[in-house]
Amino acid sequence: METTKAIVFAGKDRVSLADVPRPHRGPGDAVIRITTTTICGTDIHIIRGEYPVRPDLVLGHEPVRTIEELGIGLDGL
Repeated sequence: METTKAIVFAGKDRVSLADVPRPHRGPGDAVIRITTTTICGTDIHIIRGEYPVRPDLVLGHEPVRTIEELGIGLDGL
């Protein structure tokens, strides 16, 4: 199984760097390579334990990215 690195929620007031499964494209999907990211207010609330989420949730949804792979139906991006 191919993996990639991600910052994940590890419990209240804790995050960790983890190997997570590398996503693969399907029809209508794009796989992107994250070059830089940051956290937002929602991530802060998650880290503080104010929003219930599952352990190992990948954080940081404000990325700078490039397209790695395109699925069927996404030509021209």
